[in-house]
Amino acid sequence: MNLAAAGSTRTVPEPFGRAVPLVRRLLLSAGLSVVEEFNVSGESYFRLGVASRSCIVLLVDSPVLLFEAIALDRAAAVFLPVHVVITGDRDTSYIHWANPVASSGLRPPVPAKGALEELCGRVHQALAALPRAVDHAVVR
Repeated sequence: MNLAAAGSTRTVPEPFGRAVPLVRRLLLSAGLSVVEEFNVSGESYFRLGVASRSCIVLLVDSPVLLFEAIALDRAAAVFLPVHVVITGDRDTSYIHWANPVASSGLRPPVPAKGALEELCGRVHQALAALPRAVDHAVVR
């Protein structure tokens, strides 16, 4: 995984209710775990006033890669887990994710860099299998 890629956004021609289980299945098939999720749809700071959208944040990691990264350098925990944000409505969903190393501007601990790159690469590869309408890459 190239650390220059800060993340990406995928526009998926699926309603929110179908996009969330689809993303979960893709992450699971890549050997990744959703360790926590937050539904922020009703939060006052999320209401834009334009249309009602649902929003959920999935915290994604791999237990093996997490253990490897933290065993090599405990400071690697700052970069984990990877956040995957799913927003959408009845027609379209948007899946956003960011590489915590590239998007923060911080340098990962050298011993744990490989494990962090592997985790971000697996998230990116899993989400690349999404059906897409438009793909937007974010590069720093």
